[in-house]
Amino acid sequence: MKFVKYLFVVFATMTFISACQKELNFDVDGFAHGSLKSNATGDCLPSTINGIFRKDSVLDNTNFIDIQVDLTNTGTYEIKSDTVNGYFFKGNGTLGIVGINTVRLYGSGKPTVSGTDVFTIRFDTSVCKINVTVIGPGIGVAVFTLGGSPGACSGAIVNGTYTQGTLLDVSNTALITVNVTATGTYTFGAVSSNGVAFRSVGVFTALGVQSITMNGVGLPLNPGITNVTALNNTATSTCTFSVTVLPSGGSTAAVFTLNGVPGTCSGAVSNGTYTAGTVLAASNTVTLNVTVLTAGTYSVTSNAINGISFSATGNFATTGVQTITLSGTGTPTAAGAFNYTATAGISNCTFSITVVGISPINNEYMLFTTNSNFSQRLVGGTPADTVYIRVGPNPILINSLNYSIYQGVENGVVLDSAYFRKNNGKYYNNLNTASLGFDNASLVDYMLLDSSLAIGGTWISDLGTNTLGGMAVTIKANNNIIAKGATAIIAGNTYTNVIKVHYLFSYNNGTVNINFQENEIWFAKGLGFIYFKVIDVPVTTTAEEETTRIQVF
Repeated sequence: MKFVKYLFVVFATMTFISACQKELNFDVDGFAHGSLKSNATGDCLPSTINGIFRKDSVLDNTNFIDIQVDLTNTGTYEIKSDTVNGYFFKGNGTLGIVGINTVRLYGSGKPTVSGTDVFTIRFDTSVCKINVTVIGPGIGVAVFTLGGSPGACSGAIVNGTYTQGTLLDVSNTALITVNVTATGTYTFGAVSSNGVAFRSVGVFTALGVQSITMNGVGLPLNPGITNVTALNNTATSTCTFSVTVLPSGGSTAAVFTLNGVPGTCSGAVSNGTYTAGTVLAASNTVTLNVTVLTAGTYSVTSNAINGISFSATGNFATTGVQTITLSGTGTPTAAGAFNYTATAGISNCTFSITVVGISPINNEYMLFTTNSNFSQRLVGGTPADTVYIRVGPNPILINSLNYSIYQGVENGVVLDSAYFRKNNGKYYNNLNTASLGFDNASLVDYMLLDSSLAIGGTWISDLGTNTLGGMAVTIKANNNIIAKGATAIIAGNTYTNVIKVHYLFSYNNGTVNINFQENEIWFAKGLGFIYFKVIDVPVTTTAEEETTRIQVF
């Protein structure tokens, strides 16, 4: 085991333990081996959550999550999560295809508290995380319409292979867009056609246009193109999309070309917004023109650049010029324009994706809204040296002052907490001076930042009296603004309106001031902490932390 100090090393004793892992033998042993698909910050990608997770309600077979694994050896498997808030997820069976497989994990148990739960999924030596929202008993039914209603479903993407006489599985899904005008629960799907239907159950937590994944069920009866009608939960809004069913004898590979080969892909259109540090959604797609010479199955992929890639699979039922849709996956790491190469067999063409920087949604220099969260990693560390931090749902009253609680979470368990508040552009931490190495626990309301000050602005913080090895001391911190309105690139993400603060901690034993710790913190407007540096004085230990992702609610 190794111990790593993280974000709150300045503010509180907060030590996290990285998991001890042993090497596994990947020889063929009858068990499936591989790794979970995830992004750079450990989020399961892609992932689908189905079902209504309600406080004090027992989960049933509509409560499941779909994840992907990249298989190196086929065989039997068991994939499960940890238990959080009274429930967990688990799936088992046999995986028979080397490469990407979609796995369904069913929920069991009963959530006891509403809020957002973070689950850790484990398979072989790999892990990834997924967030599940539990609602309270008072949440009503959502109001929404289907994109494209009453015509063709706008933005519809059909995934998986559909073969006459073969039951649909977890890879058979359809994505459509909806416009939510009132949040709440939903249960909707598509009318059965040619033995095929689609269903989805869940909760809309935000208003506006968004994508929803429907899960296919049934057994296709006849080959050919099947038109499927989707309808909302009140049957007041409908739209249609098409599914191509292959004959029972299978299908040969299509013969086709990417239009624009070998230059820019003809008719290439990127859809959705691409933001540095934000996981791609179902709306992040690219459409391309192709010319089909012989009908059949097809596969088109792109290279991975800047943390994301694109792919599409399906079946061409007819010949001629057609449009295909590539779905994006991953998390962009930096802002800018990036060129991607789409490949089909030995032919390829290029298209461009523009990624924007992280944009703040408020004017604060710290996060205070419930469930806002971010991840920080140790510079030069391993993937295990990453901590997930979220803003807790309930403030805490300390010495008549209300503080928001920053919770360090691992495997859904809160390991430690630190306390912060704001007051007219000033930001404070409830600091326990014992965490700085002094003998006694003593809580101090310590000002981290005065955002009204210009570059060069200073303030002195009196951190009270304590003892050090039995010797009486007084403690203070000299703080100053070393940059304001700056632009910074941290972990590949571009931030603007950044304030950089330098801190120098010292104590006085009645005779002389002795410096013992030097810190630097960078605050991004609307987004909070993005960078930390801690230096012991005299220099014996230096540690740097950088924020890899931020989610603001």
